[in-house]
Amino acid sequence: MRKHRSAPLVLSFGAAALFAACGPSPVVDVTVRFDGGDASEAGPMADAGPDGPSDDPTLGGPCTDARQCDDGIPCTFDTCDATLARCRNTPDDTQCADPVHCNGRERCVPRLGCRPGEPVTCQDGSSCTVDLCVEAEKTCVRRTRDVDGDGEADDHCEGGNDCDDTDPLVGATKTEICGNGKDDNCNRRVDEEPCASPRDDTCATARTLVAPTRASLTTVAAKRDFSPPCSVGSPQAARDVVVRVDVPGQPGDPPKDLEVWATSPTTDTAVAILSACVPSGGALACGHTTKSSEARARARSVAPGTYFVVVTTQAETTVELAVDLLPPTSPPTNEACGQPALVATDTPFTVSLVDAKKDLTTACASEIGELTYTFTLTEPKDVRVVTTRTRGTGSVVTSFRGPTCTDEARCRTGGTPPLLARSLPAGPHVVAISGTAALDATVLLQTLPPSSPPANGSCVAPPPIAPNTTVVQDLGGYDEIPSGCLPGAPTAAYTLTLTQPSDVLLVGRFPPSDNGAVSLNQGLCTKAEELACQSGTTPARVARRNVPAGTYRALVHDDRGEIVSLGAFVRPTVAPVTVTADGCADVATIPFEGGFFTGDTTTRGADFAASCDSVGGATPNGANDQLMKLELPLRRRVLLDTQGSSFPTILNVRTGATCPGLEIPDACYVGFRAQRSFLDLTLDPGTYWVQIDGHAGAVGAWNLDVRILPP
Repeated sequence: MRKHRSAPLVLSFGAAALFAACGPSPVVDVTVRFDGGDASEAGPMADAGPDGPSDDPTLGGPCTDARQCDDGIPCTFDTCDATLARCRNTPDDTQCADPVHCNGRERCVPRLGCRPGEPVTCQDGSSCTVDLCVEAEKTCVRRTRDVDGDGEADDHCEGGNDCDDTDPLVGATKTEICGNGKDDNCNRRVDEEPCASPRDDTCATARTLVAPTRASLTTVAAKRDFSPPCSVGSPQAARDVVVRVDVPGQPGDPPKDLEVWATSPTTDTAVAILSACVPSGGALACGHTTKSSEARARARSVAPGTYFVVVTTQAETTVELAVDLLPPTSPPTNEACGQPALVATDTPFTVSLVDAKKDLTTACASEIGELTYTFTLTEPKDVRVVTTRTRGTGSVVTSFRGPTCTDEARCRTGGTPPLLARSLPAGPHVVAISGTAALDATVLLQTLPPSSPPANGSCVAPPPIAPNTTVVQDLGGYDEIPSGCLPGAPTAAYTLTLTQPSDVLLVGRFPPSDNGAVSLNQGLCTKAEELACQSGTTPARVARRNVPAGTYRALVHDDRGEIVSLGAFVRPTVAPVTVTADGCADVATIPFEGGFFTGDTTTRGADFAASCDSVGGATPNGANDQLMKLELPLRRRVLLDTQGSSFPTILNVRTGATCPGLEIPDACYVGFRAQRSFLDLTLDPGTYWVQIDGHAGAVGAWNLDVRILPP
């Protein structure tokens, strides 16, 4: 859709000088140059004269009305500049932005439209770092080079302490091994006391256990000798131990299931049951959950005899091993939609998630395979799925399947609150149970009289939320609205009506320990109708600029169904203002009505410190920064949001008549990932200085959305 064109509009940010390029260098420069350079690269400009600068790519033809200024470029903000009586087509990079950080910052180029950004390479030129753009973090991550993958960097590099980065068994945090002629712990001594000797490291030294039993093991001083079909995240740097397990009995005795649990205090752990003590092959069962300190494996229907259990850990650690003999079972047949197990409603049943494969897709986080169950309703009912973990770690994942079973209707990770499916029709239904780790659980399919969701528990006709207001909602008893944003979380929806093209900011607040989300949707809130979604800890925010007039859905989600709030902040769309000013000498001004500002700290000075910063940058003031001034004649609520910035930002607000003033309490905020920095302040009349900075030396392009509201 085209951007805002609906009415004659002369745009002002408090002074016409913001749009004129006459006279001395202006505080705020709204031009965007083709080469992306800064003002110093542009060379001297001719006198603008009454028609404005002739080489300004944002200027168009003569006009008296904004409707005469459509340049056919969807990403420009088109207005009639009243001072020059000429069209001004201001580029707005946010209209080109995609949700991917690592492919670079897309740009709106005058007269050309959206152009892709330069991919973020993150290269720092040092052979001692591995430089990655991590999409999940929306930032560059530089890890000190670790060739052997043991978690310790080469001591030839700054901060490294591994004296042999080709051997994963050697490092400053490793234990000195007795009698191997090596400096295992990098203290420049060999085989010194205290030192350790490996136990249960090989088949020849494996101790014998008689099932069922419990045993304490250690991978200290052990090396990797086995290659089971499942292992820890970095097997090349792993350590393993092996024990012999005798299953008592006589030939011809009934078989039994042999189950083992291996639990370490902190490190990634895997366990395998072997029919013979061989380096590879012979595995009867193998268990590993990504980055889990607990592993589980079950060899089904084994005869009396001798078996071998291999425990692998990512680092040196102690391991508690539980060995159990259970009644014999066959592999589950209810792993997919073809043969779900029949269960009764209102009667608990047991689920054991040990060796199921992943056959179905779910929007909820699941690390292991699922088992499917079917039940039949004789009349329409609500069904609440109550799950309780009885053994293991992690959370139960419940997935209500759709009519074909291969699709998912809704899901929930964890048992609090239980998943609720309202007004299910009479007939068969399928639910799939999986987990974030191998576990046992009891499941109850509780039937209730059919009910309808509350008005704001659906996107059909939710109640309105007025612009620039906040609602508070208890999500206890609410269901998921399957919009694709924070799957499984109880959700409340509100109708947001925009009468003109608008900049929309949604702010969700949740209890400190909860994970929540906010989203902006259309229609019935399907995934395809989602305009924006952001999840995380409080406060979660989504911002969308230049949203066309119309009716939308504002959603707030909380994974535990607690009391939440949703603020919907709306203003008529404003043109972006590019800030080139650096510090106190040429400080840029924020008008009393707020606005949307962009800048780039890459070539600016590091002029100001911030109390919430950490060590970084080339000066005591940390990263390069820019400063803006805000004069408040009245007490006001001020929202400052740096979403869309290209680096981890710091917002720091100071006050005082003289620049840069003094920091005010609770007004320094470090922003990571997509959310970046956000401040919601109530400020008395006075002079304020808004510092846009980078965390730990970070620099780059930034956005700053400023909204000034009644307190």
